[in-house]
Amino acid sequence: MRISILIIILFLNVNLFADGLKAYLSYASFYTLDGKCYVETYLSVNGNSVKYVKSPDGKWYGKVNIQIIFTKNDSIVNFNKYELKSPPREDTLSPALNFLDVQRYALNPDKYKLSLKISDANTQEKPFEVTTEISTIFPSDSICFSDIEYISEYHKADKETLLEKNGYTILPYVFNYYPETVNKLSFYAEIYNANLTLNESSFALYTYIRPYEIENKLDQYFQFKRMKAEPVSPVLKTFDISKLPSGNYLLVLEARDKTNKLIAKKESFFQRYNPDVEFNLSTLLTSNTDNTFIGNIHNKDTLIQYIKYTLPVSTDFERKYAESIINKGDMETLKKYFLNFWFTRDKTNPEKAWFEYKKLVDYANKKFKSVTRDGYSTDRGRIFLQYGQPDVVSQNYNEPAAYPYEIWHYYKLNDQRNKKFVFYTRDIVTNDFVLIHSDAIGELSNYQWQYIVYKRVLAPANVSDKVNQPDAWGNKSTDYYYHPR
Repeated sequence: MRISILIIILFLNVNLFADGLKAYLSYASFYTLDGKCYVETYLSVNGNSVKYVKSPDGKWYGKVNIQIIFTKNDSIVNFNKYELKSPPREDTLSPALNFLDVQRYALNPDKYKLSLKISDANTQEKPFEVTTEISTIFPSDSICFSDIEYISEYHKADKETLLEKNGYTILPYVFNYYPETVNKLSFYAEIYNANLTLNESSFALYTYIRPYEIENKLDQYFQFKRMKAEPVSPVLKTFDISKLPSGNYLLVLEARDKTNKLIAKKESFFQRYNPDVEFNLSTLLTSNTDNTFIGNIHNKDTLIQYIKYTLPVSTDFERKYAESIINKGDMETLKKYFLNFWFTRDKTNPEKAWFEYKKLVDYANKKFKSVTRDGYSTDRGRIFLQYGQPDVVSQNYNEPAAYPYEIWHYYKLNDQRNKKFVFYTRDIVTNDFVLIHSDAIGELSNYQWQYIVYKRVLAPANVSDKVNQPDAWGNKSTDYYYHPR
């Protein structure tokens, strides 16, 4: 993956891959007691991706040019331009270490655009630029959380540095992806204004991991702590994720009062790859499906089809397990899985949850059916079943230079706002529209989607990540993307 070709943005994490340079950026916003805010940026550069040049001291160094600009209404409010130098190498055969850069920027409470320009100082490659929106708005009179900073390690601080917070030296973990070689998830966050919000002297902090796809806490990844109601309460915790299966997850922080009422919440998306850990349904297989709505299903092919219907709204490990039993599971195992699936969605009335979902599947099968696939298994069907009916659908089937495409706009998508999905097809007759871009967490993100839509008249080489308007007659895609209707 190269920076000039594709940018993937997952919540607070941006992967930057230039032709040779590989860099990873994340950031977090924090609040101070004097009403000010600051943003920390965490940049990790792959040491093997930079060009090294021999210095007068006889050692080899790589260098990266970095420019960071914060703007509000096209006005610059903070700015930094500097050169980041790699750890030294004795020679070109010695290991190339990754290098980490942490910066801190003071900002007023507001919304800004953060623009990063980065390039290898020892090559002639053009700099790459990426822009994303950030917020430093924290209520001054009610309890709230800072952003969540993932960290790789921490220890008691012996001096003040940019890595120091509340008496700890904190080394950031720049990614929100945890491979099988990383078995601990550590993080830092701050809770503000608890003393102003609560009448009591303490509150409860719930910290847990849940699947991204469903509101279902994982009991083995739940922590509880009684916190003192103070102006600033730091949170520094670690989860052992060695047994956490591959999948998409949310790290969730909840502040609750003495009546267990939720008073503040913060979530952060991360991905786990752990192929040696399988989804364990040993407790499920002891359940009894007699006298349940599942007991009325006697045809195995029908039950298999019903399980297939759940795949668009399944977690990664549910999906893998379902696919395995579809191929070789007996009738009783299939029934138990199907019952468990809907029980985790609605413990009081799983039957109602299933039949309400089945109505949506029937609609998707009718609305989005293609020549070769049922509607529920198409990209539009999956998005509809997972997120519901979009607030606005812009259908564009007759632009002179474009393939038929649709832009779906959701005003609110779980805890996200103003999220869009772009679909296109090469042949309107097939009705099989493929997802080519979304700015929603966990979805395919390709900011060159317009060059796919207009590919039959355009053949670009390298483009930036931002949504650009190709020079094609009758083009309406940029207008529909930013002003869906």
